[in-house]
Parts: sequence; structure tokens; C-alpha cells
Amino acid sequence: MKYDKEMILKNVSFVIKKGTKVAIAGRTGAGKTTITNVLMKLYNIQSGKILVNDYDISKVSTKCLREHISYISQNPYIFADTLRNNITLGNQSITDQQINELIKEMKVDYLFSKLKNGLDTKIKFSKLAYGELQIIAFIRAILHKANFYIFDEPTSNIDLQTEKMIQNIINKISQKSTVIIIAHRKSTIENSDKIIYVKDGQIDMIKNKAI
Repeated sequence: MKYDKEMILKNVSFVIKKGTKVAIAGRTGAGKTTITNVLMKLYNIQSGKILVNDYDISKVSTKCLREHISYISQNPYIFADTLRNNITLGNQSITDQQINELIKEMKVDYLFSKLKNGLDTKIKFSKLAYGELQIIAFIRAILHKANFYIFDEPTSNIDLQTEKMIQNIINKISQKSTVIIIAHRKSTIENSDKIIYVKDGQIDMIKNKAI
């Protein structure tokens, strides 16, 4: 993988089994996010292959690939719109009942009980904290149902209580889907099935969860 003429990823090779939770760890600039960008076909690779369920993604349309991947960045994208529209993104098959049931199931209903207009609250005018905005992005991702979830630094810049809540949500998602977590914090990655350590664009070490 190159940016201009500079090689960013070199000899990167690993396997992620379906239905597992895998963490990609390393210092800033090590190449963690670049790996997931390549997986989502944001960049093309110059050599090698990326296989998803034995399909070479270079032969799969970008639209088809991204329909099966849900990416949640460390800076969640929130529209100046209602809470409902931020979650459904116009998908009319997602009902208010489904949203409210998931909020209760995730045990985050107390965060949204303070919103005067409920799902009709305009996020632009609310006073939600960063961690709460992150949770909205999580609810959106879960309800849109993906086969793969990629979380980019999901617990950065949030308090310990919200971090624990988000970790519980990720654990719940990983019960039904394949999850990739990019993280620095040890607490975020320690319960992963596999931890891939990246250094200078290469795999430095891979640790598998002890059985």
C-alpha cells in the first residue's frame, strides 16, 4: 500500500475469523486506520489480496462491499437533524419502537430521557456530550445491521463510565457480527479474540486470546 511513492503498509498478512472481535493496536501513524481504509476500498493496494468470505474484494463492487460494513469513527458524524433521522438515515423500515427497544436493551435510555422532544429532538440544539453522540452512532450502526463493524478509537476522549458502556455495546455487537477495533487503550482491546499490533506499517506481533 502506497501514498504517492512512499510505502505505508508492507507485508501485512493476517486472518480474521467470522464472528470474532479483533483489535488493531499501535502508536499513532503506525498504519492501523490505513488497514481498515484498504478493507473498505478507500485506497487500492499495489500487491496481494484481501479476501472476505473467500471473495477477492477487488472483484466486488465498492457499493456492495460497504453495504456489509459499518464504520464508526472516533468523531461520529451527526447531522443537524432530529435524533430519529440521525439514527434511521431515511430508512423507513426502522421504527420508533425498534429504536426505543434498542435504547432500553443497551441500558442507555437515561441518557436520552432528558431530551424534551424525544426522538424528535433536534440534535443541533441539544446539549449531548461527545460520548452520547458516539452512542447515537452506535445505535445507528446496530439498527442498520452489518456483517462487519469497524470501530476507530471508540473510547477516546470519553469518561470511564461511558467507556464501560461503549465496551458493553461492542461486546453485544460482537456476539452476532465480526468486529474490528482500532484502539490505543488497553482496556478497549484486552477482551478481544485477537490483537494485531502494527508498527511502521508492518505487523509487529499477533496475540490470540488464550482458550
